[in-house]
Amino acid sequence: MMNLAETQRIKDAIEQNPESFETIIEATNIGICVTNEEGIYVGMNTAYLKLLGYQRNEMVGKNFLMVVPTQQQLELKQLHDDFITMQVEMFDKFAIVGKDGKLIYIDVDAGFSDKIHHAAHKLTFVQKVV
Repeated sequence: MMNLAETQRIKDAIEQNPESFETIIEATNIGICVTNEEGIYVGMNTAYLKLLGYQRNEMVGKNFLMVVPTQQQLELKQLHDDFITMQVEMFDKFAIVGKDGKLIYIDVDAGFSDKIHHAAHKLTFVQKVV
């Protein structure tokens, strides 16, 4: 189960110190990725990379849809776009695809920041469902 108190603490820390977002997200065992308004990865922590089996350079600069099952890509792109527009917090369960092609079932929490690089960004917190 996702620790929502921890995700809120991280969201608050990033809002207070957005230039240190990479250091802040690295200091937790919850997987975190940061995408810009177009859905492009701008950062992620080691826990996120470990969960998916990727190296950082394989993800930064690419669209988050690379880890979304094909049949869910339109829906999740729309959810991302709506989130950026409406900035509504969300908590849900999804499946993503690891580098090895296997589905990974996750709990997801999300937060909005317009302070990272002075632009709209989505913080996505993921934890494998066991």
